[in-house]
Amino acid sequence: MAFFKDKFSALKRDFIVIFKIILSGLTAGFLIFFISALGGTDLKKNTEMIKELDNMYAEINAELETGIDNRLKELGEVPEINPYRKFFCAELAKEIHDISYLSEKQKIMFDAFNVRDFENKAQQLVSFSDTSDLKSLFNELEIVKRELKNSANLVAKKQKILLRQRTAYIVFFFLLWIVIYIYYSRGIIKKFG
Repeated sequence: MAFFKDKFSALKRDFIVIFKIILSGLTAGFLIFFISALGGTDLKKNTEMIKELDNMYAEINAELETGIDNRLKELGEVPEINPYRKFFCAELAKEIHDISYLSEKQKIMFDAFNVRDFENKAQQLVSFSDTSDLKSLFNELEIVKRELKNSANLVAKKQKILLRQRTAYIVFFFLLWIVIYIYYSRGIIKKFG
């Protein structure tokens, strides 16, 4: 009988320790949630934003490294005869417009998108293709490349900030968990245990 009583009391102590660990973890989680909400941070949205930024960064880098060159190779040689040259310029303008959309996508994510500016760029590309102005189209392509590099830098900077913020909340969560567990071990639950 004493054997079962000792086993039961040991089991009861183990159960209380597990209960304290779980309860302190839940309490720390709720505190982190409310602290982040008071700070104006949505941790779930930040995690989703980090994934989106990672995808965007990969897409921009792929375009900068090989995508633009592949697009130009697919267009082929620049024809000298005017109807074909005009068609080539129209296709080049379309490709430049598609490439510039990546930097505009980044601006949309960061709430810096300007519809008029994007529309003016599109109209400028159309006018260059109508006049078969290859030099201006290639200058515009260089500008778009610089915009993409700038967008990649902004995405990387924003991603670092969000990762640092998420890491700080994770570390804060574990510190709170330990402090609350110590409080529960010596405080409220000890009276009931």
